[in-house]
Amino acid sequence: MELVQGMKNKKELSAFKKLIKNLYIELIHINNKISEQACLYVEKFYLSNSFELADALIAATCITYEDVLCTANDKHYKVVPDLDIDVFRP
Repeated sequence: MELVQGMKNKKELSAFKKLIKNLYIELIHINNKISEQACLYVEKFYLSNSFELADALIAATCITYEDVLCTANDKHYKVVPDLDIDVFRP
């Protein structure tokens, strides 16, 4: 169910499932470094860009682990410096 909440429609959900089907997925736990960085992002970008905690946690996790963020909704993340974004379009 959690996956469905972030998708706009069944077509987008299907495309996302196909994208991650063959990828190695690792569960990453939120630690102090990630949560502190996420709080800084919310403080810095919430008023100007409506940057909310969930997006901040995702961005902080990617930066902490030096991973690329693969997203269909890149507009929220463009404000985060040093975040490597890979945009997919269903």
